[in-house]
Amino acid sequence: MSGGTSASTVASAFSTAANSGVGAWLSLGLQAVGTLASTYSAAQQSAAQKKALDYSAKVAENNARLAEQQAHDAVLRGQTEAARLQLKSRQLKGTQKAELAARGIDLGEGSALNILTDTDFMGKIDSNTAIDNAAKEAWGYENQAGDYRANAEAYRTRAKAESPGMVGFSTLLTGAGGVAKSWYDFKEKGAFG
Repeated sequence: MSGGTSASTVASAFSTAANSGVGAWLSLGLQAVGTLASTYSAAQQSAAQKKALDYSAKVAENNARLAEQQAHDAVLRGQTEAARLQLKSRQLKGTQKAELAARGIDLGEGSALNILTDTDFMGKIDSNTAIDNAAKEAWGYENQAGDYRANAEAYRTRAKAESPGMVGFSTLLTGAGGVAKSWYDFKEKGAFG
């Protein structure tokens, strides 16, 4: 290779530098800088995780409130439907009475009384079914709200346990241990003179 430096020359220069005191100090310095960068990165990652957990807790709380509103809405819709069905039943009974009376049938006995009683009974069944279905739907939403609240509490607990300072400190200690070991290894090899 004319006019350039060969790869073997560069490798030889690095090998010589690494075995010398300058190379050892350079290696230790780079390792220390890497440790500081890792410490900063770990602390930042932990802080971001803490923020994400806090945000997730807030979302879960909002979802719990929404589920509670849905439960309340289900009950109201059930009551409205029950009232509508009762009205429909009363209208049907009124129509039946008018038709039976127009035919001259006595409404207080026999088949006419049975028809009117059955209409009342079926109207109550329909109305009660609407209320029962709404209560079941509301119960589902209330359970969902409870699950969301439990998740929110779990997120908050995890967020409280997340400590960017401790994560950074732990990373720093681990890295410092590595730097110290490298220093000791260089010293044992006589790299410092």
